[in-house]
Amino acid sequence: MKSPWRPPADGPTVPWPRIAESLRRPQLGPNPHKLSPRIPENPRRAAVGVILWGDSAGASKVVLVQRGHGAPQHAGEVAFPGGMVEPGDRDLPDTARREVAEELGITGGLWELGCFPDGVAKAQVRFTPVFFRWEEPTPRFTLDRELEQALLLPLEPLLEAPWTLERLDRHGLNLEVPRLELAMDSLAAPLWGATAFVFKAWLDVLKGC
Repeated sequence: MKSPWRPPADGPTVPWPRIAESLRRPQLGPNPHKLSPRIPENPRRAAVGVILWGDSAGASKVVLVQRGHGAPQHAGEVAFPGGMVEPGDRDLPDTARREVAEELGITGGLWELGCFPDGVAKAQVRFTPVFFRWEEPTPRFTLDRELEQALLLPLEPLLEAPWTLERLDRHGLNLEVPRLELAMDSLAAPLWGATAFVFKAWLDVLKGC
């Protein structure tokens, strides 16, 4: 295991056109709607919000959350805000917006950038990553009681962070899943599992744009 990575406070801005290109390229590939080879057992769908915070020049940070240690699902894990589709949701981006509002208190100022191919969570649910541009001058969060904290990680440094690969067996399917050991003043936990699988796949596309 590599030493934990302590992210810098800030990093270079990633221009919005470069981010837009990173979301366009997968749509031209052979599997534009599904990233994971796993077959979900649960027919319900879910969505997560990938919030990129920055200004008119581009994105400088990405918003993640740490689940509360007593949360009924994914206790203590680092993830994107999100959850299951509810009957009143218009579509998957609407699900992501609702979950972001419920978990982080962000109810406005989110510009939808597009979606990345779906992942499959360990709960055997297919989830869609919906990307948002957020230019709030001073990020503020009102956390859901099931969350421990919100995290703002610098985006560009994540491209060169010391990611490793972890071999997992999920219902008979052997997977190599990225893992990043995070060390921050308020957190010492890995970024791993389905969140890391999707996040690192997007970072790899972004790096080539």
